[in-house]
Amino acid sequence: MLMAQKRRLAGLAFTDHMDISAISEGMELAGIYGLHFFSGVEISTISGAQEYHILIYGFNPGDAFLMDFISSHCVALWEKAQGVIDNLFRMGFDIRREDVDGWGRSVPTGVSFLNALKKRNAEDIRLYDYLSGSKSSSPYLNFYRDFASTDIGALLRSSLPDLKETIRLFRDRGLLVLAHPGHMSRESIEDLKNEGVTGIEAYSSHHTKETARYLVEVARSLDLLVSAGSDYHGELIKPGIDIGDMALRWDDALIRKITERTL
Repeated sequence: MLMAQKRRLAGLAFTDHMDISAISEGMELAGIYGLHFFSGVEISTISGAQEYHILIYGFNPGDAFLMDFISSHCVALWEKAQGVIDNLFRMGFDIRREDVDGWGRSVPTGVSFLNALKKRNAEDIRLYDYLSGSKSSSPYLNFYRDFASTDIGALLRSSLPDLKETIRLFRDRGLLVLAHPGHMSRESIEDLKNEGVTGIEAYSSHHTKETARYLVEVARSLDLLVSAGSDYHGELIKPGIDIGDMALRWDDALIRKITERTL
């Protein structure tokens, strides 16, 4: 909250991956720092073999259905995490379940497994790029990207909820925004709008200026709201990306609609 205040932000939402546990603290602190605060969460989903993220804003933080949904899918993901450890062990890494900090909380990530690998394998040449070499400026993000493209990443993705089914479940429980979709086709975005998506995160640190322009054009043509997100993850994971670090303009209507849901 202090960082948001120093950046002169009017408000913010915590959109943790598959985790809404910080919302109550955010609501309390927002009043202290004079900020508007909105409930938010980022749901990881899958369609085919591709992972997609859905942002849900303005939901009831005490929504038992949402909490059960997140909890059940996190349990499934952590059950697959043992398979990830087994795979890494077969690759010759010395890694054990007890090496993974915070087992069972939120979702397993590149941070979870790189930190676990570092405990007993810091001298392994396969980790050199992340710990000391060309990828060490953002080790967790780089490890996640490399890790996610392998069969190990596919193992975890197999436990994610279906994209369209997730949209159908929550379209009446919050405002749904398609997070950093890249150069997704207009037809696919229109299909998701018909399921219940109301906005696109066009402006994102994931996107080039050309991709952002394309997504804004698609949003306007489909009467979808446009949002912006820096995808701030802290200095350790995404160095150089500050909280609220987006110069381009989102739709004021998006903020109004989220505000209406939280009144």
